[in-house]
Amino acid sequence: MQFEVEVYKNDGGEWVAEAIEYKVTATGRTESEALARVMDALAAHFKQTSKR
Repeated sequence: MQFEVEVYKNDGGEWVAEAIEYKVTATGRTESEALARVMDALAAHFKQTSKR
């Protein structure tokens, strides 16, 4: 599965990773941490939507 992820630093200095198509966002102290957290958030998102 492939999806587009946008990664940027917000005004507060945190890294933000956003899976654009699914509107799932996660933050972290580093770029890698934000990407790892968005992967976890996407897994939870897919698990939740498959139960519907």
